[in-house]
Amino acid sequence: MGRVCDFLTRESIMFQWNAKRIEGKTVSVYLEFARKSFLRAGAYRFEVWTRLFANLTYFLMWGSIWYALYQSTDGVNGESSFRQVLTYVALSQMIQTLHAAGTPIYEIQHKVRKGDIALELMRPYDFPLRSLFGDLGNIGFYLITAVLPVYSILFVFLHDQLPFAPGELHRWGWFLLAFVLSYLVRYAIDLCFGLLTFWLIETGGIGEIVYFALQLLSGQVIPLWFFPEWLLTVAAWLPFQAIYYIPNAILLGRIPDGQLLNVIGVQVFWVVFMLSLLRITWHQAVKRVIIQGG
Repeated sequence: MGRVCDFLTRESIMFQWNAKRIEGKTVSVYLEFARKSFLRAGAYRFEVWTRLFANLTYFLMWGSIWYALYQSTDGVNGESSFRQVLTYVALSQMIQTLHAAGTPIYEIQHKVRKGDIALELMRPYDFPLRSLFGDLGNIGFYLITAVLPVYSILFVFLHDQLPFAPGELHRWGWFLLAFVLSYLVRYAIDLCFGLLTFWLIETGGIGEIVYFALQLLSGQVIPLWFFPEWLLTVAAWLPFQAIYYIPNAILLGRIPDGQLLNVIGVQVFWVVFMLSLLRITWHQAVKRVIIQGG
């Protein structure tokens, strides 16, 4: 049973007053959220290991699938070697490990259904920005404890596919920049979708469609260079390619040096677009506070 609480004016005044009260302390407030998220992630070590185990299992599964494809099709039409594709999948899984450290969509949906989102509106901070800094704390923890130790060892065995030559080291810098931009795109998509709960209450069916499209058109496990021309055109007009394909293609040398700035520009465009869409969605969502239950 649900009821609509029409208290937009009171909440807006409260939020503006609280925002002025912490003016000048904004950065330190959000950095504190990041610090606490980092420490909280450390309290759930079992979750770290289970996520990492699931991630590596996923990598082995797709590695086996690609191995079978290469064994049966004589190199998949010569597009790329098996080791290059295996490295691509490893990079995707590394990025996914860090992306998954962010705030789960179901947590946002739970807040909306239970009405807890009303409390967020009364607190002296911006909820989307608080979520971002909280995610950064979690990502920092997983980066140090899981990603760097495990994937450093994994990449030792795939070093021949990575840019370690003196003339290629600059690609690591471009990759790091592309990863940061990829996370911002993924964060905005996730939060926008989570906020749809304000209007739809249940988003399970739509969620499955969206995340299937994200996995496919982002090139998470199938590099876009294998796509037919028509599907590649579709992917080029969507933000998903900025999440996995662009960072991976940069590091693997699939994008020439002369085009690096162009593809980063594509990511920047989608970051600006998706963050703007997030602000619009959030602005509209605060007008609809839905409390589910009795």
